[in-house]
Amino acid sequence: MDTRYKQANKEAKLSLLLTIIYFAAWVITAYIVKNQTGFLGLPLWFELSCIFVPLGFILLCFVIVKKQFKNISLE
Repeated sequence: MDTRYKQANKEAKLSLLLTIIYFAAWVITAYIVKNQTGFLGLPLWFELSCIFVPLGFILLCFVIVKKQFKNISLE
């Protein structure tokens, strides 16, 4: 089997895993967290689900792309 297919399959699985983890983190922080005031003066659930979780996942995606994804020729 061509190594490009293995790499593409690995990258697709990582992307799906990141999507599932992001969705789970968003749901947990949006619906499970108590309705308290957060660090920025906004509701804590909003700060976590709409500010901190996306920022954390931007960083996580950057690390995953740098470490696991490879630039391969599609020809």
